[in-house]
Amino acid sequence: MAKLYNNVVLCRGLPEQAPTEDNYLHTLRSAGYNCDYLYTSRFEFINSSNLKTCLQMPDNYHGLILTSQRSVEAIWQIFKDDKKSLSPWQKLPTYCVGPATASLAENYLGLECCLGSQSGNANDLAKIIISDMKEISKPLLYPCSEIARDTIDQVLSKNRINLHKLVAYRTIARESLEADFLNVIGSVPKIFVFFSPSAVQYLVSVLKKYPDNIKNIKAVAIGPVTKQSLIEADFTIYATATKPNPASLLEAINNADCNDNSETT
Repeated sequence: MAKLYNNVVLCRGLPEQAPTEDNYLHTLRSAGYNCDYLYTSRFEFINSSNLKTCLQMPDNYHGLILTSQRSVEAIWQIFKDDKKSLSPWQKLPTYCVGPATASLAENYLGLECCLGSQSGNANDLAKIIISDMKEISKPLLYPCSEIARDTIDQVLSKNRINLHKLVAYRTIARESLEADFLNVIGSVPKIFVFFSPSAVQYLVSVLKKYPDNIKNIKAVAIGPVTKQSLIEADFTIYATATKPNPASLLEAINNADCNDNSETT
């Protein structure tokens, strides 16, 4: 069956520290799509000294929560030349959203007890943490984004699980985003995959200057939070990947192609 749209643009932040695998590119290209990245933002690590201090006191914590690859990178850039300092954390539980985050934590931080990688979002991960932690008095260390939502905080708090939330990075729009967008948009409709609410935010700021181009964007969301951000920005949702992995994304796009019908809610 012929594809409705052959071109896929992956809208996400630029990884600036730890290397990451191009599994999304490989999966989509293997399925016959023309695929490339549009890097919407870059990352700036903050509060590194505070995070380092916390990580040097593993006895104070039950484990880690890592909800994105950037949170892994925030730790990696502190200890990349001194990985032995992370050895006390290797056997502690590390709760991760998605297999990509878990893989990065294992490969670059040497963490051996990564749990919850099957979760597709923060709410699902919180449920896994609750089922795993019955009687724990020590808090979980949670390095996160400056714009992280309170989903995990609220769910864990209701279940009397302590959390030490520490902002470890912020996102900034890439200076070249406008030029990069104009270079990829063209006149043919393309599938634009949004990995985070910030990717939506930064691209919307560009589209305000070029509103006619929105008709050529078939918006695909990674997860429910990003989907909601797209809806609030008045995009029509073409498809939603339920989990942050290449297989789920490909399935969502293929199903949308077969149905020939964009989501409305």
